[in-house]
Amino acid sequence: MNIEQIDEPIRVLADCAAGEIRPLRFQWHGRTYKVQAVNGRWIDRGGESYCLHYSVQSGSETYYIHFASGQGQWWLDQVAVP
Repeated sequence: MNIEQIDEPIRVLADCAAGEIRPLRFQWHGRTYKVQAVNGRWIDRGGESYCLHYSVQSGSETYYIHFASGQGQWWLDQVAVP
């Protein structure tokens, strides 16, 4: 498996229901990726801000994304390609 570091802002459509945020799809470099599964999620807290991290599956690739509350921005951190 090859893991590529990205660290770029992305646009995300997420479902916010029952106290949870679940990414449904995201746009990166003009292409839309449908989230087929959420493999994992975790929260990093620091002071008054926090980051919601997700490992999501789209096709055969795994994407690591997060929402930075202090910036109000979603980020693509890494992509893992088989």
